[in-house]
Amino acid sequence: MNPPELRVCLVGLGSIARTHAAALAALPTVRPLPFRPLLVAIVSDRPTEVAGDAAVLGARVLSLDEALADATIDAFDVTSSNDRHLDQAGAILRAGRPLYLEKPIGRTPAEADLLAALAATSPAPSQAGFVTRYAAAVIEVHALLRAGAIGELRQARLGLFHGSYLDPARPISWRQQAARAGGGAMLDLGLHLVDLLRLLFGEPVLLAARHATFVAERPDGRGGRAPVDVDDWAWAEIGLPGGRRATVEASRVSLGAEAEPLELYGSEGSLVADLEDGRPPRLVRFDGREAEFRRRAAADPELRALADLRPPARLTLGPFVDGHAAGLHHFLLRVRGRDPVPGFAPTLADSAAAERLVADITAAPG
Repeated sequence: MNPPELRVCLVGLGSIARTHAAALAALPTVRPLPFRPLLVAIVSDRPTEVAGDAAVLGARVLSLDEALADATIDAFDVTSSNDRHLDQAGAILRAGRPLYLEKPIGRTPAEADLLAALAATSPAPSQAGFVTRYAAAVIEVHALLRAGAIGELRQARLGLFHGSYLDPARPISWRQQAARAGGGAMLDLGLHLVDLLRLLFGEPVLLAARHATFVAERPDGRGGRAPVDVDDWAWAEIGLPGGRRATVEASRVSLGAEAEPLELYGSEGSLVADLEDGRPPRLVRFDGREAEFRRRAAADPELRALADLRPPARLTLGPFVDGHAAGLHHFLLRVRGRDPVPGFAPTLADSAAAERLVADITAAPG
């Protein structure tokens, strides 16, 4: 007998939406599921433009009101531009429907706090799209930290480096306009790093920050120029509970250095990984007991449960899509009342807290 369908509506059809669609389509192939995720509807402001893609995906094009009126839709996945999140996600939460929302959930802390408050009163599950939590190296690092692999953390360095906006001839996009995006590199990329610090070590506080916009204006696509009013690069020093320190750095102009380094230095050793290359973290201890701590971590039931959310290594979709597949997998299980790792799924309140710190970083003098 075929498993029951879990019918999903995708809100928005940009590049990240296509990643979500690919992950949803692949999930039943890479992991046995108690349901069959099925993309049945797409909400778009460009119904004529997306009609062909929707037909290929086997989905109808609807307005958000039409989708909310359809009781056969089981979950909503919002991947639209940041300026649409408050209205679209807010409507879904007020309707009491399950919501998966790409980060940042709001352009400002006020928008994020409002959505987090709505989620807290909704009877349905919601989840923010912090897929870096589901990276294979992060899952293992978390287990190694619980096993005491590096002793007491003393220093951490996290970064996320992309090169997509180095070319000054690249036309401006909504991601480079504060009115639509809310922020630049630190909100788009560094938000993942702040979320990881909160997940692994507790609530961070800002100690110092710097940011810069290197390409101040870009072609507007109509023969003119448009100003860029968000950061291309940002850096912050962050305090963690217990007097520990961390730095985070995010860039969208680091061509040739694309990576997501995670470096944790403790009283007994270190953990170092690049979260974008899919390889396990490197553990080094001064006493040479690496294998012992890896065995302890491997026995951690949370590690095993989280690993089961990801596509297995032999069926990988690539590190980027694997993370999205794992996050969506977790969310859809929660929609069906089956949470294999209670308390791990990133909440809208988690995103709001991380976004407050990012807002402080980019409000600091450049």
